[in-house]
Amino acid sequence: MEIYRSIQNLFRFGTSRFDGPALYGIFFLFGMGVVVMYSASVIPAEREFSDSNYYLNKQLLWGMIGIFSFLVFSQIPYQFLVRWSFLFSVFSLLLLISVFIPGLGKSVGTSYGRSFNRWIQIGGIQIQPSEFSKISILLFSSYFFYNFDFKKVKWDRKKIVSVLLIFATLVLIVIEPAFGTTIELLLVLFFFVLLAGFPMKRLFILGASVLPLLVVLVTQVGYRKKRLEIWLDPYKFRFDEGHQLVTSFRAFFDGGSFGRPVGSGYAHRYLAYSHTDFVMASFVEDFGFLGFFVFLTAVVFLFLRIYFLLLRTKDKLGFFLGSGILILFGFQTILNLFVITGIVPVTGISLPFLSYGGSSLITIFILFGILANITSKENLVL
Repeated sequence: MEIYRSIQNLFRFGTSRFDGPALYGIFFLFGMGVVVMYSASVIPAEREFSDSNYYLNKQLLWGMIGIFSFLVFSQIPYQFLVRWSFLFSVFSLLLLISVFIPGLGKSVGTSYGRSFNRWIQIGGIQIQPSEFSKISILLFSSYFFYNFDFKKVKWDRKKIVSVLLIFATLVLIVIEPAFGTTIELLLVLFFFVLLAGFPMKRLFILGASVLPLLVVLVTQVGYRKKRLEIWLDPYKFRFDEGHQLVTSFRAFFDGGSFGRPVGSGYAHRYLAYSHTDFVMASFVEDFGFLGFFVFLTAVVFLFLRIYFLLLRTKDKLGFFLGSGILILFGFQTILNLFVITGIVPVTGISLPFLSYGGSSLITIFILFGILANITSKENLVL
């Protein structure tokens, strides 16, 4: 009888203040992420720090901070966050600028001859501002487009400043460079423009006019051009830059239907970033396509559950913001899976809840905390 009631609750809404099935989905993915990340990180941690639990301990610490952040933001009315989103965005912009300040920003050189400026180093803590900028952009742009009437456009000083702030944030993220994050945010902005009522035909014409710029950014920038060449023929570069993608392919092949003994596969020993962007390759090697299917089922369930909750929100602003967060989560997950399977060129994009990294994990917990507040019982039409 209890099992029957539990199954019934999966199809009910508003049975508690915060939706139980959605919470189960969030923490199931995080728990899976801890197991997967630990398996993938044992060998790199032992090799780099002589401590096989190094990455696990740090991920658990960030996970606790993330869960605490989730609880805090689930209690803060999203209307309050949106109201102060301009200040959050200005602060986020300052953080993005600080990555280029010597002594504060951390620059990492690459084999392509390009330096990446994505992090701020404060003592022993490393922060990635572009991750936290997702929060400010979502809050600020949802409020901006919610109040924007394309039928009666009046470009006052407030609107111009708002557009310049969003544009400056995107430019700084591109310069870092964090191209994958830029694409994510552009997709969310595209979605907000659609929701705000901009004519679809004109929007696609505008999008098509931007394509040449994107082509130039991909084909004329050294490291992106190299990544494109690797993507087109990874086996040609399998002994250098293409090794990462080829090893990911092998992990999927070796994993088979049910996986190999945990932590014993080739990818665990030789796959670069096996516990960060390519963590799913190590996961499939351990648990096979059965494990991959379980992961996809959990993601699709969480996505659909929150989607149906958002359809019941009383406030259009809440629907705007919540939909933006959901689109970001869905697209980031799909993009990461497309990268590791070779469907799109390699770009630095983490897998939500599973990839190692404090900034990305805390950010996704904060965003889902905001979603929990938007979809809380008092904000739903039942």
